[in-house]
Amino acid sequence: MLKLKSLLAKYKLSILNGGKYPILTKISADYKNKHEILHYPFDYKGCMQEEVGKHIADIYESIEHKPNDELVKEAYKQLEIELIKQFEFVKKRTDIKFEPYTGEGEPYSNSYEMLVDINNHHLYFFKTASGFGETEYNEVNIMLKKTGVKIGKYELVVNDLFRIVHDIFGHAMNGNGFGPIGEDNAWYDHLQMFSPLAASALSTETRGQNCWVNFGLHLRDKNNQLLKKGQKGWIQPSERPFAYQKMNILPSYITGIEVYKDVGRVKAKYVNFWDPFLSILNS
Repeated sequence: MLKLKSLLAKYKLSILNGGKYPILTKISADYKNKHEILHYPFDYKGCMQEEVGKHIADIYESIEHKPNDELVKEAYKQLEIELIKQFEFVKKRTDIKFEPYTGEGEPYSNSYEMLVDINNHHLYFFKTASGFGETEYNEVNIMLKKTGVKIGKYELVVNDLFRIVHDIFGHAMNGNGFGPIGEDNAWYDHLQMFSPLAASALSTETRGQNCWVNFGLHLRDKNNQLLKKGQKGWIQPSERPFAYQKMNILPSYITGIEVYKDVGRVKAKYVNFWDPFLSILNS
């Protein structure tokens, strides 16, 4: 029994500490080849740092919800298009059964449970209808748009598709957890499957929101220092509030992507010599 437990522990660590699902890696590569996704020009070696996380959290806090801004709208439209393509590609290339979660709280207590479930060809997803951030906006939000895709009687909205494919390609593919480091790595891994324009919106939905959750003002003391476990006011990850839902584009020095208008069209491109760790904070 002890030997079995030891083997299970090693299996768990192999998944959460950089283990890969070869099938998902292959599917990701095939998808990028089919849709001619540009090679991602940056390398992310290391992990999210506290000062960087706090800075991104503060930027996310400060940006407005701008669903009608032309650049923002086009970026989110492109994100919607590419999320649908990724979902359909996964459906054709795997036998994973997607199931809306109807229980209390989150479908998985940790990323390991989700990874094992996907490995067993099943994935629960937390329905957008059950929770969409801390604030509902009256303005149009593309992430709440119905897609026409149904699982049973439940019709998925764009945000449902995002949650599904991000769990697969952001988390399960390379074994990224749900903590501050794992979430930022999930952003980086999934980012590489999108066009620059769609990736700019994805970055708001992932890097921006996750930094707010894990490094926001609600987790800091009066000296602006991040609270540690055991300190008064510290909030355990499962009880932290979701970020306010905002359609906007984060600054290019945070995402590595510049969104602009050229000859009447909204375009996007990668920024030269970008640093994912925001070396600007040290200047």
